[in-house]
Amino acid sequence: MSLPHWEYFLAIESDLENCSRFVEFCHNNYSTYSLEFARIIMASGSELDTVIRLLCKSISPKKEPNNILEYYPILNLKYPNFASFEIYIPRYKILLHPWKDWSDIQAPYWWSKAYNKIKHERDKFFKEANLINTLNAVAGLLCIILYYYKECFKGEDGIDNRYAPKLFVPSYQGGYSWSGPWHYYTPD
Repeated sequence: MSLPHWEYFLAIESDLENCSRFVEFCHNNYSTYSLEFARIIMASGSELDTVIRLLCKSISPKKEPNNILEYYPILNLKYPNFASFEIYIPRYKILLHPWKDWSDIQAPYWWSKAYNKIKHERDKFFKEANLINTLNAVAGLLCIILYYYKECFKGEDGIDNRYAPKLFVPSYQGGYSWSGPWHYYTPD
């Protein structure tokens, strides 16, 4: 397998899965924060920034967006339903909408209040390195990677079952979105 962004996502997801040994993934623990959650948020946000730039470049080669708000119009023009993409964690019955509040004037909470605040002002905002922000950061990364591969590998088979995520399942309007070898559906 030679999909470096996918392989990195799987490594991040594995680190997150290990955290479930110490913090139960449930609503009651959403505000639980930790150094490991901070590390996972930082890794997810950094990789997401890399992949979303590649995705935007693929969609609109002449534009050079520099931040999350500038990425939005490029992605939204081609994929107006992107923000409605859902990610489900069947093991814990958690449904995430990591991009639901994203617009050209507002970044998702987990991006602006967790990733950016942890990156720049960790001393003041460390408690934003919590479970719910971590789940959304990793789910947000998964969404971006799936769209990036949709752009890169038009019409090719999905990701091999051997490399399917262990926690996260792409979902759209409440349904699972794959069949057979880890095919996935991304809302246009």
